[in-house]
Amino acid sequence: MALSLQSLTDGLLGLLFPDRCAGCGQVGSLLCAGCLARLQPYQAAMPRHQPVLDAIGVAFLFDAPLREAIHQLKYERARRMAAPLAALLHEYLQRQPLPADVLIPVPLHPRRFAERGFNQSELLANHLAASLRLPVLITGLVRQRNTATQVGLNMQQRQQNVQDAFLWQARVPPPPRVLLLDDVFTTGATMLACAAALRRAGAREVRALALGRSHHE
Repeated sequence: MALSLQSLTDGLLGLLFPDRCAGCGQVGSLLCAGCLARLQPYQAAMPRHQPVLDAIGVAFLFDAPLREAIHQLKYERARRMAAPLAALLHEYLQRQPLPADVLIPVPLHPRRFAERGFNQSELLANHLAASLRLPVLITGLVRQRNTATQVGLNMQQRQQNVQDAFLWQARVPPPPRVLLLDDVFTTGATMLACAAALRRAGAREVRALALGRSHHE
């Protein structure tokens, strides 16, 4: 129901403010065919899977035009951008399946959520779950510490920043197979911290999925 209401709202906004491509500014769509064709599949070697993560999937290189699309969603509050970005994730999973019983978006701390007004990973998860016909859990995994931004931190600093930052607080354990979802995978420190909390709570398999990652990471 919430997704249907959001779709209606997005449609009305589209009538009032015509969509412009995040990559080139062309009127008509949030990501035009030309910019979609410019997306670069992420093909670099991923970090070795830690014991808490069974697999890591990254769809594209975090570069233009994907970078601009994610920034519009995340920082410019262009919530409609979640739909085409989730469609890209769905296409990726058709090629590279990541088995799961449930989608769990990486949570924001309540203070960060109040500042932004939404969780971009939750928006992506809602759209993706609709196409995959999977449930989304947003109440079990919580960020119990308002961690500092990860931008500019190295791997060790990122791990220290999010250590014990996440907790499973639901009365029942998480489903056996969990797919964690975030917009960008950098060093993986956040995903690993989330996965560790889910494992402690009883999840048997935890996989990670993200839209983008930079080559230099």
